Amino acid sequence: MVVTAIVCVLVALGALVTAAVLRNERANDAQQGEPTTPPTTTSGAGANGCLVDPCTVVGPIPIGGITVQLVADAGGRSGRVQIGGGGASDVIEVTITKLGAVLGPDSLQCAAGSLSACVVRGATADGMLGQVVVGRSAKWASLDKPFGSDAGYVGVQEVTGRQTGPEVLVAQHRCDPSTTADCSATPVYVQFFTLKSESLGCTRNYARLESIPGWPAVDLADVTFRDCP
Repeated sequence: MVVTAIVCVLVALGALVTAAVLRNERANDAQQGEPTTPPTTTSGAGANGCLVDPCTVVGPIPIGGITVQLVADAGGRSGRVQIGGGGASDVIEVTITKLGAVLGPDSLQCAAGSLSACVVRGATADGMLGQVVVGRSAKWASLDKPFGSDAGYVGVQEVTGRQTGPEVLVAQHRCDPSTTADCSATPVYVQFFTLKSESLGCTRNYARLESIPGWPAVDLADVTFRDCP
């Protein structure tokens, strides 16, 4: 029964990725007839996919026979994720920059699994935004909604071992901004999400972001989930 459940989950997640890819392809086809719509591909880009020099290339990061890298344009105000090798050749536009996120040298982090995931993260005036892309083999797509952290950390890690892909880790201040003018010195906790954006629970409080185990290479593999505030 456990094996059957795992297979069902993998099939469902695979269908989710495929549907997202097909949805993106239909959107691109529709845009071909609209010359005023900005392109989302790297047409006209340099050899490394750079559109606005000087670019920062983060990676490549090897994941199960393919590589993933982030090409961030000058100033980190735009960028794209490139997936290549092992029969894969795909480019996913970074969307969080349109919401004010600024990319940097630590903006790409990946975790391998039955369904692998990478997060593109960028600093904002309010903390950090993370855009998660998921895939298996040559099929990759971006999740619809970004993850926001007021404490300044979004990452991916295999935590639960549920064979459904890595979890998304989002750090938040344990603070009510409606009653506290400055939350920056308050304790933080980490909330865990599935690749379907479903909350799994939270960690205990940590005095500060740097107190999270393994920081800056956060490692919460042995965490005990608690109810989230």
